[in-house]
Amino acid sequence: MKNNVFRTAAAAALCLVAAATTAKDFSTTIDLAPAQPLARVPKKFPGFGYVCDPKVGGEETVLEYRHSGAWVLKTKVCDDKTLEFLTRNRISILLVLDGSREKINTDLRRIADGKYGSAIAGFQLGDRPDGDGDAEKWRAVVSSIRRQFKDTPIAIPAADAKPPMAKMLADRMRDVSKLVYDFSKVPAPYKQLKEITKTITFGGNKDLKRMRLWVIAPDRMPGSDESTRSDFKTISWKIHWMMSAYAVEAVDAVLFNQPMQPDEFGYTLRYLGLAFRDHGTVLTHGESASADAAKSKTSSPDLEQDFDDLTGGFGGEDNMKIVASPKACANLADGKTGDVEYLALANDSDRLCLVMVNTSGKRTKYSVETKGKKTGNCTIRRMYLDPETKKVKREAFGGYGQPGLPYTSYVEPDAVETVTLILTDKKHNQAGY
Repeated sequence: MKNNVFRTAAAAALCLVAAATTAKDFSTTIDLAPAQPLARVPKKFPGFGYVCDPKVGGEETVLEYRHSGAWVLKTKVCDDKTLEFLTRNRISILLVLDGSREKINTDLRRIADGKYGSAIAGFQLGDRPDGDGDAEKWRAVVSSIRRQFKDTPIAIPAADAKPPMAKMLADRMRDVSKLVYDFSKVPAPYKQLKEITKTITFGGNKDLKRMRLWVIAPDRMPGSDESTRSDFKTISWKIHWMMSAYAVEAVDAVLFNQPMQPDEFGYTLRYLGLAFRDHGTVLTHGESASADAAKSKTSSPDLEQDFDDLTGGFGGEDNMKIVASPKACANLADGKTGDVEYLALANDSDRLCLVMVNTSGKRTKYSVETKGKKTGNCTIRRMYLDPETKKVKREAFGGYGQPGLPYTSYVEPDAVETVTLILTDKKHNQAGY
């Protein structure tokens, strides 16, 4: 069976149509300096987190955060004891501002006076997309935030492409940079998020066009109960969910709607945390079976393509470059077989990190080439389902790569892993990963 070949180009993950579609083997070329990466995530908000209230305690509590991969929590809790604990242990919150205008202003002054600003990854203006209709209150709150917290992101809750608060805030929207969407009941986010971003892109609101999205994700698969949160199939699906959200090219963070726990899912997010915190640029996204993208189209691309839309091409030819919709998340939710899906992350100079999940049921060979630098040795961190014991296991080990040649390896079935590769200009390996 022929390998699929799909390549990532400067503006997005562009797929080259191949002769066959398979989840078995694939290769990809990654541009290390794309004109527009999928996302840039700060260490204060490293790509993902939880929707839950923070705990306060001693060393054991701090370890619980670390082992849960809990670097960011979305919460309304902001008392002094909690804020002091979070600041001291470098844990951040997306703080949902709640209550009267006076209460919110009091909370903001207390956070500023206590020098707790480093614990705030962002401020969200309430939970209701309509802002309770109180435009005067929220305009004053935005003004107060910006005076006291110059660089902290401000977000508004939204349900569609036309959030009422955007109209309420009027010229104060210049201080807002994020939209928060609760998709915790959505089995696969890509299609709905893509429709939202497309509507915004071709709408007339310039403030909305520059927005980035923070998305609330489910804690379990559709129709499942709470006890399945940390089943490996659920873990893998949630990682697919996160990746398919990033594929929209407008998402900066995914927050899982569940409490933090140092269980298998927590350890998975811990591994991903190491990846995102040290590699803050999300370069591209891909799936091994998405190379034959043209066949997924139901009508002529010529009729669908917009001139201002950089995600596709014209001509309708067999080798037309287009972006394929991720399928694995929706397939798993429907009880079908998944795929190998990945995100490629990078730091500013010398590391490339692949975040991968394999639900295809097959051991899959992959090959990675890079544009800009060569890949060398690597470190692999893996969570996988042991085929004999059916228990989730963890392992970390080094791998060899020869600079100048594509990095080639295998991703095991039923596995979530990160592969951190040295990047070098030299023709030989250096000390390090």
